[in-house]
Amino acid sequence: MKQLITAITITSLSIGAMAHAGAEGVIKERMDRFKENKEAMKAIKGNLTGDAAVIAQKASEIEAWANEMVNFFPEGSNQSPSEALPAIWENFDDFTTKASANAKAAANLKTLAQSGADAGALTNGFKALGKTCKDCHNDYKE
Repeated sequence: MKQLITAITITSLSIGAMAHAGAEGVIKERMDRFKENKEAMKAIKGNLTGDAAVIAQKASEIEAWANEMVNFFPEGSNQSPSEALPAIWENFDDFTTKASANAKAAANLKTLAQSGADAGALTNGFKALGKTCKDCHNDYKE
């Protein structure tokens, strides 16, 4: 069993590294930031019934990224290995609106965590934040 878990972990890490292989400049920067964002979401999920300070900190990090995210999508920055669809630049106002919705949902979750909200409220805030991620990914990510 231990060998299976080790093999799965190595495979997962290899796939993640391959996704960023060849990325450079702004594409690598944003891919790295999205990876950090994913890790922040995992940390939040793992603390919904735990440490509210972790939730507040990670939600704050997501909020900061969401507020500057659009700056990491200059025109013409969708060459491989980018997973950004051309629709981002075709509908940049909508993309910007979705990034703002993500920032607002992260800010809301941060406020909930800082105010001592119960696990149910934190879970709902987390789900709302996740929905903003999914809404954008559905339209703008391969």
